[in-house]
Amino acid sequence: MFAEDNRAFLAEQYDAGRSPERALAARAGNQLLADVGMKVPMLPCHFRIAAAEHAALERATRLLADAQDKVLAHLCATLTADELAAMFEVRPEMAAHVDWPSLPSSGLRMLRADIIPTDTGYWFCELNHFSGVGGGEAYHAAHLHAEVLGRPVTGISPFRQLALQYVTECRRAGLTRVVVLDTPGHRAQGYGQHLLLQQYIRHMAPGIELAYHDELTYPAEWLEAGEARRTLVHRLVTFDDTTDNGVFLARLRACGATLSCMFEAELKMHRRWFALLCDPAHHHLLTAEERAAIEQHVPHTAVVGPADIDAVIADKDRLVFKRSYLYGGKGVLAGDQHTADELRDLLTRDDATWYAQRRVHASTIDLPSPDGTPVPYHLVLGMYLYGDRTSGVVVRGAADSPVVNGSRSAGMTWAFVV
Repeated sequence: MFAEDNRAFLAEQYDAGRSPERALAARAGNQLLADVGMKVPMLPCHFRIAAAEHAALERATRLLADAQDKVLAHLCATLTADELAAMFEVRPEMAAHVDWPSLPSSGLRMLRADIIPTDTGYWFCELNHFSGVGGGEAYHAAHLHAEVLGRPVTGISPFRQLALQYVTECRRAGLTRVVVLDTPGHRAQGYGQHLLLQQYIRHMAPGIELAYHDELTYPAEWLEAGEARRTLVHRLVTFDDTTDNGVFLARLRACGATLSCMFEAELKMHRRWFALLCDPAHHHLLTAEERAAIEQHVPHTAVVGPADIDAVIADKDRLVFKRSYLYGGKGVLAGDQHTADELRDLLTRDDATWYAQRRVHASTIDLPSPDGTPVPYHLVLGMYLYGDRTSGVVVRGAADSPVVNGSRSAGMTWAFVV
């Protein structure tokens, strides 16, 4: 398994005789992240993952994404737009901009599957269907870390895979401009401008015009039909990060621009999805291999209804509770971290929907803390899937919480396929 397989590899990186190189390597990796606008620090190492394990996780990611598409198509065929909006708790401001008839179509496939490595297997915790999902910069920082350390590695950047998908789409559809679209608020959070993606596009297709804008700086003339129809917009922000409830994005689509993804994709990131995949009522829609992937890789998840409160509280120490429609590790409660009374109050305080998920414990691995003392870090992996292309996995780790997220205190690095 991942942690056990990397302990000897990390021991080589932390050999006492390599201290000066190690310090230079860590500094180089963090400087690269700073240069591309990332405030998330690099973990002071890089990892590896066996080719067979990477291939198995790649296959599982595809199977779960395919299963999700089939269930979504079924829901769209059997429920009205209002019923779908209620199921996924879509706020009216967002529902007004969702193209409900196009919801079943997948469009460009771009996602990062977040995966918890344990001592006995790998368990998926999120499917993030979004063009601006973060962490790809970790590949480049870890690659530089390995080179400076004198242990060069080989791999493929997820930004290369995404750039290739965009360049291919531009050539297919006759698009000649790519705009990376941000908002001022999101930019201030320190997730960067995907400068590395821009570099790949510039080198692969010098004839494509590249620009970085937000809704305040976007040129008005590019909203005219002729200009819009030759533009592909790479979204960096979700609906929650927009400042106008999605109005500008909806205007871009109405003008004829091609968007990397729209609000329809965000519905596929809702926390209800693992409950839907675990529901036997949908399994007749799936292949045997898709059902096996759910059984092997998705912790059992169910909606917590009023009649379920007593049962889930009685079993709280084996469960994690997730509140719907929140990102960045927010709204996640480990049952054993709360008393029964505290948990009951949190689960029933308002009308929010909660999901109870069987808790899986992430493998930990000792890494140096800021003062150099080894401490156990909880790990979460992230596999990028752009079209049919993957590229290794981002590794995020946190010492202070089993809920690992870059918007909190986690650092990141990369696991290269060997």
